[in-house]
Amino acid sequence: MLMHRRTRVAGLAVALCLACAARGLGQTAAAAPPAAPTAKAPAQTAEAPAAKQAGAGRQAGLNLTDAQREQIRALRDRQRNEERALRGKMRTAREQLRQVMRADVPDEAAVRAAAGAVAALQADQAALRARSRAQFMKMLTPDQQARMKQARARVAQRAQRAMRAGRAVQAGRAMRAERQAQLRRSQIKRRNQMLRQWRWWI
Repeated sequence: MLMHRRTRVAGLAVALCLACAARGLGQTAAAAPPAAPTAKAPAQTAEAPAAKQAGAGRQAGLNLTDAQREQIRALRDRQRNEERALRGKMRTAREQLRQVMRADVPDEAAVRAAAGAVAALQADQAALRARSRAQFMKMLTPDQQARMKQARARVAQRAQRAMRAGRAVQAGRAMRAERQAQLRRSQIKRRNQMLRQWRWWI
């Protein structure tokens, strides 16, 4: 009789543990938020700084004259050609740097020369962008220059807000993941405690 009673109690304990575990898994699945659809990032295309300046000028409401538009168009075409040439030189310089670095016994002098060539081309690209911006600003009247500065300030503020919003989203995701992990650990702890309480009956 005692053995039969212990067998029934053990069966009830096992059933209770299984029910609690199933309930805990159901709560975990319900607590997990649905995955947000991943937005596809817009394709990035290389654009000459002069073209960017011209687009920013339209957004800033500069009211460019026909002569200014022609000057900006000529500056944009000239700079695109220079940018294309620099990109070709950069690809060649980086390939040469990779080759000297892959050598069985790299030559330090060759590595320095190849790295110096890459750095010089990077400086040329930065100088080209700065020169294009300066030439663009010189084509504008003082009033247009002031509007352009205001437009750039607004763009910088929007970029900062977007960056802060992105960081906040990442922090929120990390907090939700931590809460879910804590919930799972708590459920496992409760299940183990129940198993220890009823183990002597089995």
